[in-house]
Amino acid sequence: ILTAHYDPTFSEYSYGFRTGRSAHDAIKQSTAYIEGGCRFIVEMDLAKFFDTVNHDRLMSRLEKDCADKPLLKLIRRYLRTGIMSDGLVEAREEGTPQGSPLSPILSLIVLDELDKFLEKRGLRFCRYADDCNIYVQSRLAGERALATATKFIEETLKLRVNRDKSGVFRPGRAKFLGYTFWRRKPVAHPKSIDRLKQKLKAVFFRARGSSLLATIKRLNMIL
Repeated sequence: ILTAHYDPTFSEYSYGFRTGRSAHDAIKQSTAYIEGGCRFIVEMDLAKFFDTVNHDRLMSRLEKDCADKPLLKLIRRYLRTGIMSDGLVEAREEGTPQGSPLSPILSLIVLDELDKFLEKRGLRFCRYADDCNIYVQSRLAGERALATATKFIEETLKLRVNRDKSGVFRPGRAKFLGYTFWRRKPVAHPKSIDRLKQKLKAVFFRARGSSLLATIKRLNMIL
C-alpha cells in the first residue's frame, strides 16, 4: 500500500529499494554529472541511519498522507518493536527494525524529504538508500552544499551526519557505491578491491577439503 502510494512521488535521482532502479543506474547518473562538468563531489555519510530514524517525524509525514488510522497504528507499533538490551526487551525509541520488508519503504519516505530539499535548491545529486552524493562545479559550492544539507539533515530530519566521513572531494578521491571516478569514468574504489580480495582469500582458505562445486557456489555469492 505504502509503496504504491509513495513511489510515483519519489525523486528520479533516488535509486535504492525501488523497482526498476539499480546501483548501476545510480553510477551511470553520477558519471553523467561528472562528464557534464561537475568537478567536485560532496559525500554525505549518515551515521547509523536505520538505527536513528525519528519516529515522531516519520509518523507526522505519514499522517499527512494517509487517513487509514488502523494502518498508522500498526506502523507505530511496528516501529516500537522491542529490542534486546542486557537480557531485557525494551521498546525501540528510534530507528526502524532492519530485515523487515517495511523498513526500505519507510527509509525512502524519510529521505525523500532530503531529495526534495536538494531539488528545491537546484543541486545535482544521486541517492541510493542512505548513500547520498552531491555534484558541484567548485570546492566552494561543495562546502556550501555540505553545510546546508548537514543543517537540514540534523535540524529538520533529526538524523546525524558523520563529519569524519563526509566532505568535498575530487571525483578521483570520492566514493559512491564502491566506485570512484578516474578520467570521468567509474572504476572500483581501492577499498572495495581490498575487501573483495579478503573475501576471496577467506573462500579459498575454507575450500580446503571442500568440493569444487561448493567452492564455486561460494564464489558466485561474492562475484
